[in-house]
Amino acid sequence: MDPRIALIGLVVGVFVGISGVGGSSLVTPLLILVMRVSPLIAVGTDLAYSVPTKLVGAIIHWRQGTINRRLLLYLGLGGVPAACLGVVTLYFLKSQIPLATLNTVLQRAVGAALLIVALLVVLLPLLTLRRKQKETQETLPTGFWSAARIVALGALVGFCVSLTSIGSGSITLPLLYLMLPAFSLRKLVGADVAFAAMIVPVAALGHAQLGSINFSLAANLALGAVPGVIVGSKLCRYLPDLLLRPAIAGVLIFAATRLI
Repeated sequence: MDPRIALIGLVVGVFVGISGVGGSSLVTPLLILVMRVSPLIAVGTDLAYSVPTKLVGAIIHWRQGTINRRLLLYLGLGGVPAACLGVVTLYFLKSQIPLATLNTVLQRAVGAALLIVALLVVLLPLLTLRRKQKETQETLPTGFWSAARIVALGALVGFCVSLTSIGSGSITLPLLYLMLPAFSLRKLVGADVAFAAMIVPVAALGHAQLGSINFSLAANLALGAVPGVIVGSKLCRYLPDLLLRPAIAGVLIFAATRLI
């Protein structure tokens, strides 16, 4: 066990438990900036460490009945092929350009993704306020364009996850808020978690084939993250959201500027 890596996992777990911000938004930049792990290995390792937590979360939501199968189907129709496309894109880039250049490109892509996540972290309370003013519904809107938008969202997130490891939770849920403002929140969360459980293993498998996963590093991260989430979830009751979310967004923006 490497205590430094476990400490990073612990810090990330606490932040995830407190704020709900996806762990990938914090783990990948910390690995790159603090541990000096190459961006390609950081992305692959983060995906590998995320697989068991995503699968467990999906099983829990499935048993609770908080997954809308049609919403999950639409997300998966776009997300799974796009996650595969993202891995293929990495294969192509790795074969065409030097590894150092690829790592630079990935580092900047992670930075750009963090900026988007930081914006969504700040906007999320406003979206929640908007939701409280509407009557919630349990069924999806019908129609081709409604389905097409959700498939497109899944494709966008799936591609981003394969390239940067960021987006399966941090981007999906806020955008679903915007697209389905009256839809049941618990069903949105359930679909988000189950969707992540679909695309993260696909992306992680692709990175394993690329040889871009440090499994020992992933295991050490998980050792710290599990108790961290427990602690953070308990602290969440006492820390004011009004101050916490801007602070989290500030950390992400700072990391993004360092990466870009």
